Amino acid sequence: MKIFKSALALSILLALLAACGDESSSSAPDPIGEISSSSIDDNGSSGKDKDASSSSQKDSKKSSSSVAEKNSSSSVSGKNSSSSVPNPVSSSEESFSGTPCEKDEEGYTVFISQEQVKYICQNGFWIPMSSSSVVQQSSSSKYYDMSRQFNAKLSYGEFTDPRDNHVYKTIRLYDDVTDTLTFFAENLNFGKMISGGEQQSDSTKYCYDDDPWYCENGWGGLYTWATAMGFPAVCDSSQMGSEKCPNTTDESRNTLVPNNSEYVVHRGICPEGWHIMNQGEWVAAINGHGAMNGSQYLSSEVWNGIMENPRGFSLLPAGSYDFTNGRFERIMEYGYYWIPREYSDEPEFLGSCTFVAHSSFNRYAEFEKKGALSIRCVKDY
Repeated sequence: MKIFKSALALSILLALLAACGDESSSSAPDPIGEISSSSIDDNGSSGKDKDASSSSQKDSKKSSSSVAEKNSSSSVSGKNSSSSVPNPVSSSEESFSGTPCEKDEEGYTVFISQEQVKYICQNGFWIPMSSSSVVQQSSSSKYYDMSRQFNAKLSYGEFTDPRDNHVYKTIRLYDDVTDTLTFFAENLNFGKMISGGEQQSDSTKYCYDDDPWYCENGWGGLYTWATAMGFPAVCDSSQMGSEKCPNTTDESRNTLVPNNSEYVVHRGICPEGWHIMNQGEWVAAINGHGAMNGSQYLSSEVWNGIMENPRGFSLLPAGSYDFTNGRFERIMEYGYYWIPREYSDEPEFLGSCTFVAHSSFNRYAEFEKKGALSIRCVKDY
């Protein structure tokens, strides 16, 4: 694909995602659906990312959880390709704003060094990121405008959790990959709020910054790995199936892909009849995005302010609770979602998660079990 057809050109440099873990799972192809490499960072293809680390993860097992944006003359984010490099913007030009962009560039970002402005391709034109058309956090409040959490053009279902009568919007992603899957269109928000760092039980949660507003307004609860799996707290420091943590997940429950660790159907903290979204289901949800950036394809407008939440999945990056440093961090930057498996290198301390950045998606990453992440639930099938 030719990135820019306009007369006004710019030099581009790919922004890299340094994902938060190695792809060490089975080499067998995904039975449900494959994702193109342009939308997923799987660190199994490159070991160089292991040296860059987020403070959100175990110090002894470091990997990056940030998007590296190059400080070059100009750069385009969100596309993994080796496209030809056009000439940079001429210094005589007044502004790049309003320059047409291609339909399949929708959601991509570009930094113009001459202007020191980052632009987004939105509705056929390059728009400054500071534009009022892009969703921003209110300058007068630490809270976010949640009026565009969901796509008003789509029809959502509803599910009431009988445990607390909390009502969740649900979405079914109709295509040849996900036709059998019904998802929560919101992060799970079950349990009583306790302060970050306190030991969780099977019906407790953290709310970002110890503030119930986040739990009550779409961001959902943050759960340690053991709490998310419905296991006793000791499993946050012990391997599944060990003497201290005899609990295990059942790989045979998945009728679509039985006996495969990527497709475990495990209820965990989800309501009865639902289960924690597994690795294969994340792949299925993001499948079919074409040229669009995968994370933006699933994201709520509250986050990206770019596309209109086309699948209705309404993903929100609720950040995490970093147990090692004792703090909440990275809300509106990264979404971390537990998946029902341990991380193979240090299963007594590390759980596996899906990691979503603003311009990339990593379906298999590591996180310290005592840290707290989000949960999405899928209806049993």
